[in-house]
Amino acid sequence: MKSQDPNREHLQSIISLFTQGQLQQALSKATQMLEKFPNSVVLYNIAGACNSGLMQFDAAISSYKQALKIKPDYAEAYYNMSVALNYKGDLEAAIESYKQALKIKPDYAEAYNNMGNILKEKGDLEAAINSYKKAIKIKPDYAEAYNNMGIALNHKGNLKVAIESYKQALKIKPDYAEALNNMGNTLKEKGDLEAAINSYKQALKIRPDYAQAYSNMGDALKEKGDLDAAISNYKKALKIKPDYAQASNNMGLTLNDKGDLEAAIDSYKQALKIKPDYAEAYNNMGLTLNDKGDPETAIDSYKQALKIKPDYAQAYYNMGNALKDKGDPEAAIDSYKQALRIKPDYAEGYSDLGNALLLLNQSEQALVSFEKAISLKKDLNAAISGLGNALLKKGEYSEGLDKLRQSEGSILFNIKSGLSIK
Repeated sequence: MKSQDPNREHLQSIISLFTQGQLQQALSKATQMLEKFPNSVVLYNIAGACNSGLMQFDAAISSYKQALKIKPDYAEAYYNMSVALNYKGDLEAAIESYKQALKIKPDYAEAYNNMGNILKEKGDLEAAINSYKKAIKIKPDYAEAYNNMGIALNHKGNLKVAIESYKQALKIKPDYAEALNNMGNTLKEKGDLEAAINSYKQALKIRPDYAQAYSNMGDALKEKGDLDAAISNYKKALKIKPDYAQASNNMGLTLNDKGDLEAAIDSYKQALKIKPDYAEAYNNMGLTLNDKGDPETAIDSYKQALKIKPDYAQAYYNMGNALKDKGDPEAAIDSYKQALRIKPDYAEGYSDLGNALLLLNQSEQALVSFEKAISLKKDLNAAISGLGNALLKKGEYSEGLDKLRQSEGSILFNIKSGLSIK
């Protein structure tokens, strides 16, 4: 079937509407024109793009398929269909569609880059990095592919190489604010907080309305211990983007660290107004409520987090702590065990489970729990100290005191003299 497209002038009028963001008008005009030109691959491609922009992904995919029936070697239709499939959440089909585009057009760098993004989202980081490398081989000045490869390398834990990838992106495109922001994230993860903050500042010089860079700089400043500066940056992020739930949540954490518990709770509540299914905000609000001396309300907050995210080990662990503080060690034990079912390598979970078991005088089980915690994390002082207490309860004074001495900063009680010693 041969494509029969309208003349350039008619097509340009639709394309102008599309580029101006008048998607519904562009779609209506393309649909009308398809009645006269039912075999126009260009019109089907435009209709697909309009439907995608209007979040009507099934209709978009249908339009691209019509274009491909007429012109099976239409690489752009496969490429655009991949974008719609990705937005729809059908990642495997999107990858296959990019592969079809690349069979037709092997030098399609943008298809390799976008396919890399989907592979990264899927967690297949090695394949994603290879896809970005292919894009860069075709198009050596492809700054976006270097930036995206940096993100994948960061996720893979290869921080030094990730930073080099961002630097390559910035050599090509010195005003690339996103690459500076992402490089800041990697530097922060690497522990180089000053360099991270400088990178965020550079991003903000280029793009003063970059809410994410303000929020990320807030995270770095919080980690550095400069809580007031961190809060100031979160506020700047929220002034630019009032619906920035993550910034509200992180500001809550910082306010909590500062001791302003009421303001922290208000900040979590704001995050939850924006994003009602924000399990992490419920969890963090629980921590603050518990710090405030309200374990009952904290437990309710953890339960909300777990309704949203049933495999949230940290929320079970924190709820265990709140139940223990409330004076219900049996329920606390159940909560710690739930956390450990989800996350069997949770050393802190085993340590606090041991403490709860000690409260019920279950010294043998507590010993097992503390030993497991130490096997997972040898320098976990809380577990070493707990093991010492468990041994003392069993009457094994020499071994117990030895373990307590090992736990850094523990205050020991001298049995003979009755004096506290370090």
